[in-house]
Parts: sequence; structure tokens; C-alpha cells
Amino acid sequence: MEERTEKESAVCERIGQVLIIMPEAELDHHCALQVRAEADEVIDGGKISHLLFDFSRLRFMDSSGIGVIMGRYKKVIFQGGRIACCGVGKEVDRILTVSGLYRIMPCYPGREEALRALKEGK
Repeated sequence: MEERTEKESAVCERIGQVLIIMPEAELDHHCALQVRAEADEVIDGGKISHLLFDFSRLRFMDSSGIGVIMGRYKKVIFQGGRIACCGVGKEVDRILTVSGLYRIMPCYPGREEALRALKEGK
């Protein structure tokens, strides 16, 4: 079953126990509030084990975006879940590298590889 909702700042899609969060264009302070609220609502609703951040549409992210990732990571890790990302462009890659987020969030070239890895526990 696939459930999809579109908001101004992100698209959230649920595939099984994986919540896919695809931020649109920018993940700054204003957008981070909306993304956080929507993701938390779905996660707190239950049956979400893993998160996949699909950054294929993202062009800019600041420290608020890092906060969104860290906060959602803390929510799912305590439930035995994992997070991953895919679709990372050059600018976002630099931010994820400098912030150290790749230590907790593996990166995959595409969505299918990331979903497979999350489901298989890799």
C-alpha cells in the first residue's frame, strides 16, 4: 500500500514500514518546521520503522535541515529502525559530509537501492 501526501515544502510517501521524505528545493528554517511536523505526525501514528530522505529535488539545506534529519533519526532509532538517503547532489553532499551525518545515514545512488537496504537491514 502506498500513501502519499504533498505539501509545499516536502513530499512524504509511505511504502510499507518506510517513510520517504522528499524535501522540495530548499530545507531551511521555514520549510524545516513543516517537514518536521508532517514527518512526526506519520512516525507517531505508528508502523514506521525506517526513514529514507530522498534529496533528488533538494538544492539547498542549512542547519535547520540537519536538525530535521537528527530529530527524525532519534525517533526511529529508539524503535529499532534505521535511516538512509538517496539522490544527493553536490551541494547537499558537502553539507552531509561536513556535518558528519553520513556516519548515521548511509547514502545510496537511487531510491530502489536505499529501500532494499533498509528492508534487508544493511
